[in-house]
Order: sequence, then C-alpha cells, then structure tokens
Amino acid sequence: MRADKNTESEIMDMLNRYAKAYEDKDIEAMMRLFINDPDLVAIGTGKDEWVQGYEELENGFKRDFSQADNIDVGFEKITISNAGKVSWISSLMTMNAEVSGEEVLLCGRLTLILEKKENKWLFTHLHFSLPAVEQEEGYSYPY
Repeated sequence: MRADKNTESEIMDMLNRYAKAYEDKDIEAMMRLFINDPDLVAIGTGKDEWVQGYEELENGFKRDFSQADNIDVGFEKITISNAGKVSWISSLMTMNAEVSGEEVLLCGRLTLILEKKENKWLFTHLHFSLPAVEQEEGYSYPY
C-alpha cells in the first residue's frame, strides 16, 4: 500500500516538521502535529515512556526538551504507506543530543501513524524503540 506521490510528499513534510520542532524544542509546533484525542499513544525508549492522550504527550515532550540540548534528528530507510485517510511511516531514526554535557546518540526504529482530518494530516501514534543490544546479529532472541 505504498502512498501515491502527493500523499508521500505531504507525509514527508510532516516528518520534516516533526524533526524541526524537536530540534528547536518548540513545544507549540510539536503539538500542532498531533491529534488532540484521548486515544493518542506515544511510546519512547524509557521504561516509563508510554503516554496516552494529548496532555500526557505534551508533558512527555516537555520532559524530553528539558533534559537535552543541541538535538539533531535524522531519518533513514523511510517507508510511507497509505490506505485512505490513514498513513504510516517506518524509519530508522537517529537522535544526537547533548545530555548533562555529554553527547548521546540513539539509533532506533520509528513508527508513526497519521490520520487525515479536515484535509490535514495529524500524527495519532508514535513509537520509537532501540534494538536489544544484548541480542547478537542473526539471532531472533537474546541469550
């Protein structure tokens, strides 16, 4: 269900706006990208980073932004799929940031789901995870 060129362009614009808002630590711009719905879910890399609803999401981003400086976000292997008013992105995502004066690099996997409402795409779900470092390449389970 690969997205058509127009949809792909609109979704890439959303992804780029997400990266810019995150890098700029612009909470208002970030929140404009997400649907204001109690069923919105965002899952981060921390054990406690499972948020549901718009208010929890905003608090989560505020926490992220308060704990890091000089944030840089990059994407690779982006796939954009679509079915009607729903689109989804899968991508490798890197986040490079300064945390407590130290450089931190997160190389993870990103999934985003968007819904088109009133002719505007909005994120409805976000999941960013890190690969299990204790799991050796070629194995399906760590041991």
